[in-house]
Amino acid sequence: MATGVAHVSWDEEYERAGMPSSSRDRPSSTVVWALENWTRLEGGGTPRRGLDVGCGTARNTVYAASNGTSMIGFDASEAAIELGRERVGATGGDVELLVHDLGAGLPAGDGEIDVVFDVFVYKHQVDPAARQRYRAELCRVLGPRGHLLISLAEPGDGYYAACPPSTDMSAAPNAIRDPVARIDSVLFSLDTLTAEMEDAFRLEMAWRKERIGTMHGREYIRRTLATLWRPWDEHRQ
Repeated sequence: MATGVAHVSWDEEYERAGMPSSSRDRPSSTVVWALENWTRLEGGGTPRRGLDVGCGTARNTVYAASNGTSMIGFDASEAAIELGRERVGATGGDVELLVHDLGAGLPAGDGEIDVVFDVFVYKHQVDPAARQRYRAELCRVLGPRGHLLISLAEPGDGYYAACPPSTDMSAAPNAIRDPVARIDSVLFSLDTLTAEMEDAFRLEMAWRKERIGTMHGREYIRRTLATLWRPWDEHRQ
């Protein structure tokens, strides 16, 4: 899901379709889980307005729209957004898709978003300062009922744990480079993610998954983490 990283690498990945995010049509199980648990969250109820960060081919954007949420999806990859617009055209729904880079901020007004989906995007922001700016933007756009979903790979993930270290000098500890896609990631445990997020967010719910999954045509034991967050009141706009 391209945003904040090299656009060319992501355009190539959407053509190659080696990662689940670029090859699957069904929504992420983490998005399904988040929406199914929404009424259990503080200020729950059906989210009215949503933002899908690094939406890729819009599989999660369209799914949320089919459940009654007006959605904005964006991605820095033009190839992904072109595929996403084809999906929206075939399925309909209240969806706006944009070619936009996360480095330019989030394309939403102050406090107007009820749910933000970040499915394997936060982990691609390998510069800690960039992640801090991103957290501030998330707080800006989330409204009084707003919650954030972050889904990412854990350090013990069967594919990413075997990847070589990132060569990016700004990268945080535990940063790796996918040698096939040539895209960097930071691998977080629940403890390290919570420690980083606590400057602006409090954890509401977490789901640790372990399953067999495919990456670049081969099967691995995938260990991933889904988390739901709410901004501290003092950080809301």
